[in-house]
Amino acid sequence: MLPFAPRFCGLSEQIADHARFRGDDPALVEGERKVSWKEYDRSGNRIGHALKRAGVRPGDRVAMLVSNHVWAHEVLLGIWRAGAVAVPLSPMLDAAALQRMIADCAARVLFSSSEYGDRASGLAVEDLAAIVEGEPFEQFVSGVSAESTGMANGAEDLALIIYSSGTTGVPKGIAHSHASRLSFASGFATEFGFNCHSVALSCVPLHSNGAWLSWSPAKWVGAVTVILPAFTAEGFVEAVGKHRPTHGFIVPTMAAVLLAHPGIEEAGLECFETAITAGSPMPEATKLAVQRLTGNALYELWGLTEGVATIITPQQMAQRLDSVGRPMLGCDIRIIDDQDRDITFSGTGEIVGYSAGMMSGYWNRPDANKELEWTDSEGRCFLRTGDIGEFDPAGFLVLRGRKKDMIISGGLNVYPVDIETELLIHPGVQDAAVVACPDDKWGEVPVAFVVPSREFEGDSRFGEKVLAWANDRLARHQRISRVVIHSGDFPRNTMGKIVKTELVERL
Repeated sequence: MLPFAPRFCGLSEQIADHARFRGDDPALVEGERKVSWKEYDRSGNRIGHALKRAGVRPGDRVAMLVSNHVWAHEVLLGIWRAGAVAVPLSPMLDAAALQRMIADCAARVLFSSSEYGDRASGLAVEDLAAIVEGEPFEQFVSGVSAESTGMANGAEDLALIIYSSGTTGVPKGIAHSHASRLSFASGFATEFGFNCHSVALSCVPLHSNGAWLSWSPAKWVGAVTVILPAFTAEGFVEAVGKHRPTHGFIVPTMAAVLLAHPGIEEAGLECFETAITAGSPMPEATKLAVQRLTGNALYELWGLTEGVATIITPQQMAQRLDSVGRPMLGCDIRIIDDQDRDITFSGTGEIVGYSAGMMSGYWNRPDANKELEWTDSEGRCFLRTGDIGEFDPAGFLVLRGRKKDMIISGGLNVYPVDIETELLIHPGVQDAAVVACPDDKWGEVPVAFVVPSREFEGDSRFGEKVLAWANDRLARHQRISRVVIHSGDFPRNTMGKIVKTELVERL
């Protein structure tokens, strides 16, 4: 046997390499604070040593209830330097939900930003040590070394558990290995054109997998990440003017807020080489506006935190506004029918995927893992996405909606996304969501919830008019049974997806 073996270099190890060879270069910027790679590396080491001193062992889970700050990135690195598994939790959750997730992953330590300190300290979870930012944290790391912890993360070691945003059902812990996170960072670095001179703008907290689209490729290649603690249109525009970011990620609802900003035309968004959107479909008018303002830099991504994704480039988007693109590097996607037969390129069905960045599985959920499996003719295990779609002959994927959202009316499949797309053409419809309603004759019929644009809000007959207008354009089996007017924005999860279960409850 030869004496040398390839070195696995995950994100934690790459950060250490950056600290060794480009230590004085900036790694993280927040407001007026700049953190070099050397400082970032040493902060991670201190936290790693402190966790080990507290009895945290490799594979233990460490939860995070954090805002989008430099400190959160240092804590994440420290968890990995201790060989532990990071579990970032959404601050939008109530105490009961947080307790369930912490109990589910059996976290031993919870790091909390100062603004969530009271909530973290009040969680009724046995044997949980809550470390709050500020004086409690400084005491926790007091007296420990800033030198290397000597902990090398293995490729198959777990790096992360992200709990699903939960548009339906009980959230599940999506577990990713260090190899999976490396594939995520390096794959998107290639797809989105990151290099060591890039400037990534981060304005989404790290409990959201979408947040990792901007800063994890930046950390892989040695680029600087500019952190915006909370998203506002004013703050975003100011950061663009000051830092001239080349890369950034926003969800469609953020894009809508930005487009409403009075100074957006002069904001200089053309500095972006790659503006990334994901999380929920972006309306056509919004896409076109963002493309114009960025000088055609908008990339759209469809994907699951579980590890399946497609990307459409600005050039492709100009020709295929209805598509979410082709599978990203390292990802294979198929379409299967109701009998689990492979019908890729020959029909509409459930999307299944297989990738280098795929999750290791749902934490403590063998039943849910089994339900996800689809095996191809070569014996490879694909992941069922629950989304419906089809490929065109050129390999571009078109989404038809969620399998559980699909409406079967009179024995025919009705895809809500087709109706929603039609409704959004109406000049008075600002947003639309279609759900199924039980029907004695047809089994199910589509019901549309619409948010009227401001100039139509006072029209008492607006719903009737939209119903007649839409049904005139839709196929007979797609016709809407009624239109429900919804005031304000739809209920959404942290990635901007509409929570349709809440709309169904209204029926």
